[in-house]
Amino acid sequence: MIANEKPGKKGMPWWVKSILIALCVIIGVLLILCGLAYRKWQRADYLTADMFKANGNNVIPVQKINELDESTDKKPKKGYQENAPITYNGKRYKYNDNLINILVIGVDDYGFKGLVENDPNPYQADTIIVGTIDAVKKTVSFLAVPRDTVTNIKVLDLNDRVATTRKGPIAIQHSFGTQGEKTNEAVTETVSELLYNIPIYRYVAIDISAIPDINDSLGGITVDITEDLTKWNPAMKEGLTDYLLKGNDSVIFVARRDTDIDDSAMGRMKRQVQYMKKLFPAFKAATAENITYPISLYNSEAEKVNTNLSIDEMTYLAKLLLDLNLDERKIASVPGEMKRIEEGEIEGYEYEMGFIVDEEALKQLIIDRYYVETEEQ
Repeated sequence: MIANEKPGKKGMPWWVKSILIALCVIIGVLLILCGLAYRKWQRADYLTADMFKANGNNVIPVQKINELDESTDKKPKKGYQENAPITYNGKRYKYNDNLINILVIGVDDYGFKGLVENDPNPYQADTIIVGTIDAVKKTVSFLAVPRDTVTNIKVLDLNDRVATTRKGPIAIQHSFGTQGEKTNEAVTETVSELLYNIPIYRYVAIDISAIPDINDSLGGITVDITEDLTKWNPAMKEGLTDYLLKGNDSVIFVARRDTDIDDSAMGRMKRQVQYMKKLFPAFKAATAENITYPISLYNSEAEKVNTNLSIDEMTYLAKLLLDLNLDERKIASVPGEMKRIEEGEIEGYEYEMGFIVDEEALKQLIIDRYYVETEEQ
């Protein structure tokens, strides 16, 4: 007689029953989770770009004068969707409120892992890219911000309060604060201010150590090797075409640079832009094949990602992604020049090199990308 089986009755052993009950529970939980995911996916049909505007839990730009506006009666205003038209080069424009701007921040290898000894500015943002989705035209574009762009940096204390401001390369903005929500908000606000206060309410900060996982989940990304990377992998020679990045090669391509070369950060940024061009269609194809791919990827990399996107927003973006096309005409970088900074040339600037923005060219770029002409007065 099997232990614990009642005398005189034949039946299923208790341990078989336990396994079946456990399986039923697991299947039930999976069905519930699938049902929730499906309902979120269906609900995405009813969501619009308006949901990405500021709310109480997201970055809200402070009231500022729009420095693009050449009107004589400029006044500080809050938000750009409600703004009156502006005048630029004699024409009237309004901010295009069909746009969803999301800041992608690539944090150096140890960004979410802890301090590196003797590094005065750990947790730097080595990648800064504004992704822009036009919810009406169904296009996506990217604007890269050089990490060495000289701008006003908010110095946060350990309580995440702004203690002071100073000139510095924009990458170090991520060095301050507690590396949580307020740090990422500070980076987002600084990028917004650099770009003449375009509204950026959402961010995704990714530790560079997550790149191989994302890259390999897509089967690898094929790129052209445009500069010598043999310092990190002898196989990655300049001039190679259709090179398949797998594993750590993706980190080498996206993140590594020779700091002995003055403008190495610019070369790396060009590689990052090339990578984004290839990453987008691969990501789109993976989502078309499996609608749960974006959320599953986020869940698997959650410890390496900080974002203020909600699950509903991610679901909406995942569904919208299937209809989006990459607008390669609008893949660009902030215009300017990388140069050596002489002592005293920029007050309070403590670094040897800096990327100096071409302000007039940047103004025109912002108008072209984020504004539309209007006849409103």
